[in-house]
Amino acid sequence: MSEEETDISGINKEAAVGGGAVQAGSTGAAGSGSEQAGGSGTSANGVQGQDRKEFRLELNGVSCGACEKIIERVAEKNDVSIVRIDANAGVITVKCEEGRLGALKKGLAEKGFGEKGTGTARGDPAKVLGYISAVLAGEKHVGVESKLLNYALASAVIIVLLTLAGQFLLFGGVANSMAYAPLFLLVIGTSVLAVFSYQHMLCFCRNLSCSNGMMAGMTLGMMAGFMAGALVGATNGMFMGSLVGMAVGIALGANVGRFCGVMGAMEGIMAGLMAGTMGAMLSVMMVSNNLLLFLYILFGICAFLLGGLSYMMYREAGSAEVSELRISLLRFAGMSSGLAFALIFIMLYGPKSGIIYP
Repeated sequence: MSEEETDISGINKEAAVGGGAVQAGSTGAAGSGSEQAGGSGTSANGVQGQDRKEFRLELNGVSCGACEKIIERVAEKNDVSIVRIDANAGVITVKCEEGRLGALKKGLAEKGFGEKGTGTARGDPAKVLGYISAVLAGEKHVGVESKLLNYALASAVIIVLLTLAGQFLLFGGVANSMAYAPLFLLVIGTSVLAVFSYQHMLCFCRNLSCSNGMMAGMTLGMMAGFMAGALVGATNGMFMGSLVGMAVGIALGANVGRFCGVMGAMEGIMAGLMAGTMGAMLSVMMVSNNLLLFLYILFGICAFLLGGLSYMMYREAGSAEVSELRISLLRFAGMSSGLAFALIFIMLYGPKSGIIYP
Protein backbone atom coordinates (compact mmCIF):
# COMPACT_ATOMS: atom_id res chain seq x y z
CA MET A 1 0.00 0.00 0.00
CA SER A 2 1.36 3.38 -0.99
CA GLU A 3 1.93 6.18 1.47
CA GLU A 4 -0.85 8.20 -0.13
CA GLU A 5 -3.35 5.38 0.24
CA THR A 6 -2.33 4.95 3.87
CA ASP A 7 -2.97 8.61 4.58
CA ILE A 8 -6.39 8.48 2.91
CA SER A 9 -7.33 5.37 4.87
CA GLY A 10 -6.27 7.03 8.12
CA ILE A 11 -8.30 10.07 7.34
CA ASN A 12 -11.36 7.92 6.61
CA LYS A 13 -10.94 6.08 9.92
CA GLU A 14 -10.63 9.31 11.84
CA ALA A 15 -13.71 10.68 10.11
CA ALA A 16 -15.62 7.54 10.93
CA VAL A 17 -14.52 7.63 14.52
CA GLY A 18 -15.25 11.35 14.71
CA GLY A 19 -18.67 10.86 13.17
CA GLY A 20 -19.37 8.14 15.66
CA ALA A 21 -18.27 10.39 18.44
CA VAL A 22 -20.47 13.15 17.14
CA GLN A 23 -23.35 10.75 16.83
CA ALA A 24 -22.73 9.41 20.30
CA GLY A 25 -22.45 12.95 21.60
CA SER A 26 -25.64 13.83 19.88
CA THR A 27 -27.32 10.82 21.40
CA GLY A 28 -25.85 11.76 24.74
CA ALA A 29 -27.20 15.25 24.39
CA ALA A 30 -30.56 13.87 23.47
CA GLY A 31 -30.40 11.52 26.40
CA SER A 32 -29.34 14.35 28.63
CA GLY A 33 -32.22 16.44 27.29
CA SER A 34 -34.56 13.56 27.82
CA GLU A 35 -33.25 13.11 31.33
CA GLN A 36 -33.59 16.82 31.96
CA ALA A 37 -37.15 16.80 30.66
CA GLY A 38 -37.90 13.78 32.77
CA GLY A 39 -36.34 15.49 35.78
CA SER A 40 -38.34 18.60 35.25
CA GLY A 41 -41.52 16.55 34.76
CA THR A 42 -40.83 14.80 38.01
CA SER A 43 -40.26 18.15 39.58
CA ALA A 44 -43.51 19.56 38.21
CA ASN A 45 -45.49 16.42 39.00
CA GLY A 46 -43.33 14.90 41.48
CA VAL A 47 -43.11 17.65 43.98
CA GLN A 48 -46.47 16.03 44.57
CA GLY A 49 -45.27 12.50 43.93
CA GLN A 50 -42.02 12.76 45.87
CA ASP A 51 -42.99 15.33 48.52
CA ARG A 52 -46.57 14.22 49.22
CA LYS A 53 -46.52 11.71 52.05
CA GLU A 54 -49.11 9.99 54.18
CA PHE A 55 -49.65 11.30 57.72
CA ARG A 56 -51.77 9.81 60.46
CA LEU A 57 -53.58 12.20 62.84
CA GLU A 58 -55.46 11.26 65.99
CA LEU A 59 -58.20 13.85 66.57
CA ASN A 60 -60.64 14.75 69.30
CA GLY A 61 -64.32 15.14 68.53
CA VAL A 62 -64.68 12.93 65.43
CA SER A 63 -67.85 10.94 65.94
CA CYS A 64 -70.15 10.87 62.91
CA GLY A 65 -70.66 11.41 59.21
CA ALA A 66 -71.17 15.16 59.68
CA CYS A 67 -67.73 15.35 61.33
CA GLU A 68 -66.22 13.55 58.34
CA LYS A 69 -67.74 16.10 55.94
CA ILE A 70 -66.25 18.99 57.92
CA ILE A 71 -62.82 17.33 57.91
CA GLU A 72 -63.06 16.75 54.15
CA ARG A 73 -63.89 20.42 53.55
CA VAL A 74 -60.97 21.60 55.68
CA ALA A 75 -58.63 19.18 53.88
CA GLU A 76 -59.82 20.31 50.44
CA LYS A 77 -59.33 23.96 51.42
CA ASN A 78 -55.71 23.20 52.34
CA ASP A 79 -54.98 21.07 49.23
CA VAL A 80 -54.75 17.88 51.25
CA SER A 81 -56.05 14.48 50.13
CA ILE A 82 -58.01 12.33 52.56
CA VAL A 83 -56.90 8.70 52.40
CA ARG A 84 -59.26 7.37 55.06
CA ILE A 85 -61.25 8.51 58.09
CA ASP A 86 -62.00 6.23 61.03
CA ALA A 87 -64.69 8.13 62.95
CA ASN A 88 -64.93 5.42 65.62
CA ALA A 89 -61.25 5.70 66.53
CA GLY A 90 -60.95 9.41 65.77
CA VAL A 91 -58.09 8.74 63.35
CA ILE A 92 -57.60 10.21 59.89
CA THR A 93 -54.95 9.43 57.29
CA VAL A 94 -54.06 12.21 54.87
CA LYS A 95 -51.66 12.68 51.98
CA CYS A 96 -49.99 16.04 51.49
CA GLU A 97 -46.75 17.96 51.40
CA GLU A 98 -45.25 18.19 54.85
CA GLY A 99 -45.39 21.98 54.72
CA ARG A 100 -49.19 21.91 54.49
CA LEU A 101 -49.65 19.77 57.57
CA GLY A 102 -49.48 22.72 59.98
CA ALA A 103 -52.22 24.63 58.16
CA LEU A 104 -54.36 21.49 58.09
CA LYS A 105 -53.97 20.94 61.85
CA LYS A 106 -54.80 24.57 62.54
CA GLY A 107 -57.91 24.45 60.33
CA LEU A 108 -59.10 21.25 61.99
CA ALA A 109 -58.47 22.68 65.46
CA GLU A 110 -60.55 25.75 64.60
CA LYS A 111 -63.43 23.41 63.78
CA GLY A 112 -63.00 21.59 67.08
CA PHE A 113 -60.95 18.63 65.86
CA GLY A 114 -57.69 19.23 67.70
CA GLU A 115 -55.05 16.55 67.97
CA LYS A 116 -55.41 14.28 70.97
CA GLY A 117 -53.33 15.45 73.89
CA THR A 118 -53.19 19.08 72.72
CA GLY A 119 -56.10 20.33 74.84
CA THR A 120 -58.10 21.52 71.81
CA ALA A 121 -61.12 19.25 72.16
CA ARG A 122 -64.52 20.38 70.93
CA GLY A 123 -66.77 22.26 73.32
CA ASP A 124 -64.06 24.63 74.54
CA PRO A 125 -65.84 27.73 75.96
CA ALA A 126 -62.93 29.89 74.83
CA LYS A 127 -63.88 29.18 71.22
CA VAL A 128 -67.44 30.35 71.86
CA LEU A 129 -66.16 33.57 73.43
CA GLY A 130 -63.80 34.01 70.49
CA TYR A 131 -66.70 33.65 68.08
CA ILE A 132 -68.77 36.24 69.97
CA SER A 133 -65.83 38.66 70.06
CA ALA A 134 -65.26 38.21 66.33
CA VAL A 135 -68.92 38.90 65.55
CA LEU A 136 -68.95 42.04 67.69
CA ALA A 137 -65.69 43.23 66.08
CA GLY A 138 -67.04 42.57 62.58
CA GLU A 139 -64.19 40.29 61.53
CA LYS A 140 -64.20 39.04 57.95
CA HIS A 141 -64.74 35.33 58.63
CA VAL A 142 -67.98 36.13 60.49
CA GLY A 143 -69.08 38.93 58.18
CA VAL A 144 -72.57 37.47 57.69
CA GLU A 145 -73.22 37.17 61.41
CA SER A 146 -71.94 40.70 62.08
CA LYS A 147 -74.13 42.15 59.35
CA LEU A 148 -77.20 40.31 60.59
CA LEU A 149 -76.52 41.47 64.14
CA ASN A 150 -76.41 45.09 62.97
CA TYR A 151 -79.66 44.57 61.05
CA ALA A 152 -81.28 43.02 64.13
CA LEU A 153 -80.31 45.86 66.45
CA ALA A 154 -81.41 48.52 63.98
CA SER A 155 -84.71 46.69 63.34
CA ALA A 156 -85.39 46.39 67.08
CA VAL A 157 -85.00 50.17 67.47
CA ILE A 158 -87.29 50.81 64.49
CA ILE A 159 -90.00 48.47 65.82
CA VAL A 160 -89.82 50.01 69.31
CA LEU A 161 -90.36 53.48 67.82
CA LEU A 162 -93.22 52.23 65.65
CA THR A 163 -94.81 50.50 68.64
CA LEU A 164 -94.61 53.70 70.70
CA ALA A 165 -96.25 55.60 67.88
CA GLY A 166 -98.92 52.90 67.60
CA GLN A 167 -99.59 53.11 71.32
CA PHE A 168 -100.79 56.68 70.89
CA LEU A 169 -102.33 56.43 67.41
CA LEU A 170 -103.83 52.93 67.28
CA PHE A 171 -103.81 51.14 70.62
CA GLY A 172 -104.93 53.96 72.88
CA GLY A 173 -108.54 52.81 72.76
CA VAL A 174 -107.69 49.33 74.03
CA ALA A 175 -108.42 48.83 77.74
CA ASN A 176 -105.25 48.49 79.82
CA SER A 177 -103.13 48.83 76.68
CA MET A 178 -100.11 50.02 78.68
CA ALA A 179 -100.21 46.78 80.69
CA TYR A 180 -99.21 44.99 77.49
CA ALA A 181 -95.91 46.92 77.23
CA PRO A 182 -93.73 44.21 78.92
CA LEU A 183 -95.18 41.65 76.53
CA PHE A 184 -94.64 43.93 73.53
CA LEU A 185 -90.92 44.05 74.32
CA LEU A 186 -90.84 40.26 74.26
CA VAL A 187 -92.76 40.26 70.98
CA ILE A 188 -90.17 42.58 69.43
CA GLY A 189 -87.28 40.47 70.71
CA THR A 190 -88.89 37.25 69.49
CA SER A 191 -89.58 38.67 66.02
CA VAL A 192 -86.06 40.02 65.54
CA LEU A 193 -84.45 36.81 66.80
CA ALA A 194 -86.63 34.63 64.57
CA VAL A 195 -85.79 36.65 61.44
CA PHE A 196 -82.08 36.72 62.37
CA SER A 197 -81.94 32.94 62.76
CA TYR A 198 -84.03 32.29 59.67
CA GLN A 199 -81.85 34.49 57.44
CA HIS A 200 -78.68 33.04 58.93
CA MET A 201 -79.81 29.50 58.18
CA LEU A 202 -80.63 30.46 54.58
CA CYS A 203 -76.96 31.37 54.09
CA PHE A 204 -76.05 27.72 54.71
CA CYS A 205 -78.83 26.13 52.66
CA ARG A 206 -76.37 24.85 50.01
CA ASN A 207 -74.08 23.20 52.56
CA LEU A 208 -76.50 21.65 55.06
CA SER A 209 -75.88 18.03 55.93
CA CYS A 210 -78.95 16.00 56.87
CA SER A 211 -78.20 16.14 60.61
CA ASN A 212 -77.45 19.88 60.55
CA GLY A 213 -80.57 20.64 58.51
CA MET A 214 -82.78 18.67 60.87
CA MET A 215 -81.24 20.39 63.89
CA ALA A 216 -81.71 23.82 62.31
CA GLY A 217 -85.35 23.18 61.40
CA MET A 218 -86.15 21.69 64.79
CA THR A 219 -84.44 24.43 66.83
CA LEU A 220 -85.87 27.37 64.91
CA GLY A 221 -89.36 25.86 64.70
CA MET A 222 -89.39 25.02 68.38
CA MET A 223 -87.99 28.29 69.76
CA ALA A 224 -90.09 30.57 67.55
CA GLY A 225 -93.26 28.51 68.03
CA PHE A 226 -92.75 28.28 71.77
CA MET A 227 -92.35 32.03 72.25
CA ALA A 228 -95.18 33.00 69.88
CA GLY A 229 -97.52 30.47 71.52
CA ALA A 230 -96.58 31.59 75.03
CA LEU A 231 -97.07 35.30 74.27
CA VAL A 232 -100.42 34.96 72.51
CA GLY A 233 -101.55 32.31 75.00
CA ALA A 234 -100.90 34.77 77.83
CA THR A 235 -103.24 37.40 76.39
CA ASN A 236 -105.74 35.36 74.37
CA GLY A 237 -105.91 31.92 75.92
CA MET A 238 -105.02 28.38 74.96
CA PHE A 239 -106.85 28.19 71.63
CA MET A 240 -105.42 31.31 69.94
CA GLY A 241 -102.02 30.81 71.52
CA SER A 242 -101.77 27.27 70.17
CA LEU A 243 -102.88 28.26 66.67
CA VAL A 244 -100.48 31.20 66.41
CA GLY A 245 -97.58 29.33 67.99
CA MET A 246 -98.02 26.37 65.65
CA ALA A 247 -98.33 28.63 62.60
CA VAL A 248 -95.13 30.56 63.36
CA GLY A 249 -93.13 27.50 64.42
CA ILE A 250 -94.22 25.32 61.49
CA ALA A 251 -93.64 28.07 58.91
CA LEU A 252 -90.08 28.80 60.04
CA GLY A 253 -89.09 25.25 60.99
CA ALA A 254 -90.33 23.61 57.78
CA ASN A 255 -88.89 26.35 55.58
CA VAL A 256 -85.40 25.83 57.01
CA GLY A 257 -85.58 22.05 57.40
CA ARG A 258 -86.65 21.52 53.78
CA PHE A 259 -83.15 22.35 52.55
CA CYS A 260 -81.98 18.90 53.67
CA GLY A 261 -85.05 17.11 52.30
CA VAL A 262 -88.45 15.88 53.41
CA MET A 263 -87.09 14.55 56.71
CA GLY A 264 -85.82 18.00 57.69
CA ALA A 265 -89.11 19.66 56.73
CA MET A 266 -91.07 17.12 58.79
CA GLU A 267 -88.75 17.72 61.75
CA GLY A 268 -89.50 21.45 61.53
CA ILE A 269 -93.25 20.85 61.27
CA MET A 270 -93.31 18.53 64.28
CA ALA A 271 -91.19 20.94 66.33
CA GLY A 272 -93.54 23.84 65.54
CA LEU A 273 -96.59 21.73 66.30
CA MET A 274 -95.33 20.66 69.70
CA ALA A 275 -93.79 24.01 70.72
CA GLY A 276 -96.82 26.13 69.77
CA THR A 277 -99.19 24.12 71.94
CA MET A 278 -96.70 23.81 74.81
CA GLY A 279 -96.01 27.53 74.92
CA ALA A 280 -99.68 28.44 75.05
CA MET A 281 -100.40 25.80 77.67
CA LEU A 282 -97.61 26.99 79.98
CA SER A 283 -98.81 30.60 79.83
CA VAL A 284 -102.39 29.62 80.65
CA MET A 285 -101.20 27.47 83.54
CA MET A 286 -98.98 30.24 84.95
CA VAL A 287 -101.15 33.29 84.27
CA SER A 288 -101.59 33.99 87.97
CA ASN A 289 -98.16 32.81 89.09
CA ASN A 290 -95.29 35.12 88.03
CA LEU A 291 -96.13 34.81 84.36
CA LEU A 292 -94.10 37.84 83.25
CA LEU A 293 -90.99 36.65 85.04
CA PHE A 294 -91.42 33.21 83.52
CA LEU A 295 -91.80 34.64 80.00
CA TYR A 296 -88.62 36.69 80.33
CA ILE A 297 -86.71 33.66 81.57
CA LEU A 298 -88.15 31.65 78.69
CA PHE A 299 -87.13 34.33 76.20
CA GLY A 300 -83.57 34.33 77.58
CA ILE A 301 -83.30 30.56 77.15
CA CYS A 302 -84.71 30.71 73.62
CA ALA A 303 -82.29 33.52 72.68
CA PHE A 304 -79.39 31.47 74.09
CA LEU A 305 -80.42 28.40 72.06
CA LEU A 306 -80.86 30.37 68.83
CA GLY A 307 -77.44 31.91 69.38
CA GLY A 308 -76.09 28.41 69.91
CA LEU A 309 -77.68 27.36 66.62
CA SER A 310 -75.86 30.14 64.78
CA TYR A 311 -72.56 29.12 66.39
CA MET A 312 -73.22 25.47 65.56
CA MET A 313 -73.73 26.28 61.88
CA TYR A 314 -70.55 28.35 61.80
CA ARG A 315 -68.57 25.51 63.37
CA GLU A 316 -70.13 22.69 61.37
CA ALA A 317 -70.58 24.27 57.93
CA GLY A 318 -67.82 26.89 58.00
CA SER A 319 -67.94 30.62 57.37
CA ALA A 320 -70.96 31.70 55.34
CA GLU A 321 -70.20 33.74 52.24
CA VAL A 322 -71.46 37.33 52.45
CA SER A 323 -72.77 36.87 48.89
CA GLU A 324 -75.21 34.29 50.29
CA LEU A 325 -76.86 36.96 52.47
CA ARG A 326 -79.60 38.21 50.17
CA ILE A 327 -81.40 40.60 52.48
CA SER A 328 -81.13 44.34 53.06
CA LEU A 329 -81.71 46.24 56.28
CA LEU A 330 -85.02 47.51 54.92
CA ARG A 331 -86.25 44.01 54.16
CA PHE A 332 -84.99 42.64 57.49
CA ALA A 333 -86.81 45.41 59.36
CA GLY A 334 -89.91 44.80 57.24
CA MET A 335 -89.99 41.09 58.04
CA SER A 336 -89.35 41.66 61.75
CA SER A 337 -91.92 44.43 62.09
CA GLY A 338 -94.46 42.45 60.06
CA LEU A 339 -94.20 39.48 62.43
CA ALA A 340 -94.15 41.72 65.52
CA PHE A 341 -97.22 43.74 64.57
CA ALA A 342 -99.13 40.65 63.48
CA LEU A 343 -98.59 39.21 66.96
CA ILE A 344 -99.42 42.51 68.66
CA PHE A 345 -102.63 42.89 66.62
CA ILE A 346 -103.74 39.37 67.58
CA MET A 347 -102.88 39.97 71.23
CA LEU A 348 -104.94 43.17 71.33
CA TYR A 349 -107.84 42.43 69.02
CA GLY A 350 -107.95 38.63 68.64
CA PRO A 351 -110.53 36.40 70.33
CA LYS A 352 -109.88 35.88 74.03
CA SER A 353 -110.91 33.08 76.34
CA GLY A 354 -110.40 31.84 79.89
CA ILE A 355 -108.12 33.46 82.47
CA ILE A 356 -105.75 35.73 80.58
CA TYR A 357 -103.17 38.47 81.12
CA PRO A 358 -103.42 41.26 82.20
